[in-house]
Amino acid sequence: MKGGKSDERQYWLWVTRPEYYLEDDGSERECLDPSCNVDTGGWWTCHKDTRKGDLIFLWRTTPKRDIGYLLQAESDAYSIADDDYALEKGWDYGCDYHPLYKFRQPVTIQDLHGEPYLQDWGAYKAQFRRRVYRIPFEYWTKLNQLAVTKNPDYQTFIKDVQRENLYQTIILEEQLEERLVENLGLLKRFGYDLELYSDSITGTTGRQFVCKGNGGRIDLLCYERKRKRYVVIELKNVCASQSTFGQICNYVGWVQDRIAGDTPVIGLVISRGFDVKFQSSLKVTNRIFHLDIKELGFE
Repeated sequence: MKGGKSDERQYWLWVTRPEYYLEDDGSERECLDPSCNVDTGGWWTCHKDTRKGDLIFLWRTTPKRDIGYLLQAESDAYSIADDDYALEKGWDYGCDYHPLYKFRQPVTIQDLHGEPYLQDWGAYKAQFRRRVYRIPFEYWTKLNQLAVTKNPDYQTFIKDVQRENLYQTIILEEQLEERLVENLGLLKRFGYDLELYSDSITGTTGRQFVCKGNGGRIDLLCYERKRKRYVVIELKNVCASQSTFGQICNYVGWVQDRIAGDTPVIGLVISRGFDVKFQSSLKVTNRIFHLDIKELGFE
């Protein structure tokens, strides 16, 4: 036990509407497909007890009515109650997430209808009306059995995932963050002479800095004394996407408004390459920059 909380992994069902899993043209969102290896672009509303490493099935409401994806929480839940958009939606907690698996053959509502055991499951009985449900282990096991029946390769995959607390992509991002915190001097040869930000009143550091009222967390918020500017760093062990660009711009704007005042703020994305949309987006601003992970000596 840590801080009164069990160290055991928890299981959740997140319920989402089509505007969050489909593009405007009706195609499925690329950022939810792990094989696309692109950044998801942020956070998802969740239960307040969600912890880093928890596993999540994503239930897609009409028109799909199925479990389409397996996700993993990348952070503990954090409050988003003072975010205007979240307040409007009635959301109070969010967490970062990472897509692990896309079901080629999703577990459908018809599959659940055919399993008498699952019909006592709270989410099924409530017709998936809430945003999030905790999945007791016995129901988690049964749902996975259904998923394996329809997707045989999933059996090995889920065994490997459940053997580890965190998926490898998340572990590598944490290792990169740790290395940079220990030695921000790694960025000097790229023109960034940084120190980690520290709030003079609360003592809060710039590592995993929560943007209150914005529903997100900055990986590293730094300050550059010589050039007298703030630097927002976003780390991605995947390809930076248009979602990444939107995310870093959002954080830069938040820091400018809430912390920096008239002091300049720039954003630095460190990722495993970038896609065409991210590259195009860089052309509209001189405040967002990019470094490849390999340039820092990480493979």
